[in-house]
Amino acid sequence: MTDPADLAHEVLLRVAAFVKTLPADQLADLASGAAKLELVPKGGRSANPARPAKAAPAAPSRPASEIEAMLAGLGTRQAAAQYLNDLKLTVAQLRELAKALSVAAPAKATKAAVITAIVDATTGRRLDSLALSAR
Repeated sequence: MTDPADLAHEVLLRVAAFVKTLPADQLADLASGAAKLELVPKGGRSANPARPAKAAPAAPSRPASEIEAMLAGLGTRQAAAQYLNDLKLTVAQLRELAKALSVAAPAKATKAAVITAIVDATTGRRLDSLALSAR
């Protein structure tokens, strides 16, 4: 069975048999692209697989200027923090956003710490200034 068409047919039959045994949630993940099938050699994975190079963090889905404008218009720190949480940005994306907004965020800060730093530097400063000028 060296004909590529015959080999492809055999592989597809085996994949179909495997996929039929998957639970519905895993099947849905495969269908949506959230999960993938991977070819693993018969002996299994090697002890030290080559690590892929770290990719640069993806930029936030919205421009930093748009996010900054939205944060400037929010009335409370809680609303600003909720807005950032709703964007579902990763820690790396939040750090990139902080950098774009000229906000200092420690390299090992948690997601919550980076959000707090961004909120304090944007919405928080404006609210503090308004509170002081109202006195």
